[in-house]
Amino acid sequence: MIFEIGKFYRHSTGKQIAVLGELETTLYGKTLIAETDSSHFISVGRDETSSENFHEISKDDWMKNFSK
Repeated sequence: MIFEIGKFYRHSTGKQIAVLGELETTLYGKTLIAETDSSHFISVGRDETSSENFHEISKDDWMKNFSK
């Protein structure tokens, strides 16, 4: 599996990310940018190694991180 823009993922540790888009950076070149369940932004890779131990989740599952 590789990360896809607009999809949501959970790592085996419980950490969740939402892949938001692609951008050009000085350090990484073209990279995917993701939001974490703790409201941080991170760069994620496009290859299968980058998505190891992640599985896709629904938007509803993702949105539970932000419910009151």
